[in-house]
Amino acid sequence: MITLRQSPSFRRALLASLLCISISGCGDPKREQQLQWREEEIEAKAAAIAKREQDFAGEKQMIAQAKADIAAREVAVEQLKKKLETQLAEEIEKTKKVRREIEIKNLRGSIPQITAGRCIVIDPENDDVLFEKSPDQRGAIASTTKIMTGLLVVEAGDLDKVVTIELADTQCAPVRIGLKVGEQYTRRMLLTAMMVKSSNDIAQALARDNAGSVAAFAEKMDARAQALGLKNTHFVNPHGLPSLTDENPYSTARDLAMIAKEADKLPDIRAIVRLQSFKFVKPDGKSIDLANTNRVLRTASYCDGMKTGYTEAAGYCLVATGERNGRRRIVVILNDSHEGVWRDAQALLDWALKA
Repeated sequence: MITLRQSPSFRRALLASLLCISISGCGDPKREQQLQWREEEIEAKAAAIAKREQDFAGEKQMIAQAKADIAAREVAVEQLKKKLETQLAEEIEKTKKVRREIEIKNLRGSIPQITAGRCIVIDPENDDVLFEKSPDQRGAIASTTKIMTGLLVVEAGDLDKVVTIELADTQCAPVRIGLKVGEQYTRRMLLTAMMVKSSNDIAQALARDNAGSVAAFAEKMDARAQALGLKNTHFVNPHGLPSLTDENPYSTARDLAMIAKEADKLPDIRAIVRLQSFKFVKPDGKSIDLANTNRVLRTASYCDGMKTGYTEAAGYCLVATGERNGRRRIVVILNDSHEGVWRDAQALLDWALKA
């Protein structure tokens, strides 16, 4: 009997056979087939896992896209919500405005019938136009020009400075207070007399004192108008009389209302234009009692200014200011009749101050 210990070659053959069987089946078809099936099964599982991972990645991408779509829709919904809220707020404001307009209309009643060719009524607090008639038509504005003159004089300051009258100051058409060369007055005295009685010689004296000459002062008047954003105003002198040349001054009811609004902000102007009368004291001690040319100051307690005017081209003019129950209004009347100017201004001022 042969043993492994007795036959090394046999032992080696046996070990080789066992190793072959354990690794490859060593020619065993059944074993090889089983191994092949196992490999195919592993490959199939690997392929299934790969496909599952691919499907998962696709699903993950779809979920990400869905999230992006939802986020975009949420943004769109939020934008739509804000738009609808804005539209609703606008509609509410429109409704309130219409309701307020109806209330105001009921409080004020019908708009007075007027004869003025040009007119405007404004609320100086917010520039709301309450009524207008040919407000942008250019034309002469006569002595209401002196509102701009007064504005520049007060803005220059030093109203207690003494002004010495020169010959050029006295050379103008009526209305004149009768200034004499060499007389001395404070700017405040001259300004008050000009705004109360509308003296043209005083307007020239103040212009020359302010700018050196009437022409230079007119340039300052135009510059101030431009600073206010006015496009339909041109000055050639401080009093509003027709020019001696072909270059005549002009403005509109709307622009004049803006000038009046600016002047109305100044306490010195407000204090002057509300005066029903003023005592103009001359250097020799004699005085002249000046009655304010604005009749509405005496016929309507709510009126507190501002300036009258008349030329053939401008007709009868009046800028009237007034206040009632905390409401302030400015009325501009141009190209009216002698009686119509007072009636129209007072009626419109009263109407506008009701609400």
